[in-house]
Amino acid sequence: MTSNKSKKDQDFANAMSTKLRLNREKLYRTLSPEEKINQLTAEQRELIGEFRLSIIKDGLKEFPDLHPLDALQMMEEIGG
Repeated sequence: MTSNKSKKDQDFANAMSTKLRLNREKLYRTLSPEEKINQLTAEQRELIGEFRLSIIKDGLKEFPDLHPLDALQMMEEIGG
């Protein structure tokens, strides 16, 4: 009986974890590009630089699921 209860508890924990992750992803998609950039730390914004941030902001308008740090990594991979 104990293993059955712990299995149910684990299934519930997994389901809640998935639900919370999906809710965070959905909320993130609704943020404006400025809000996404504002969520970066001051150190991250300084590291990226104003010029790159303006390019990333334009990219976020076209691709709302994109994270600013992922956009930076993509820019670095193509040499930008």
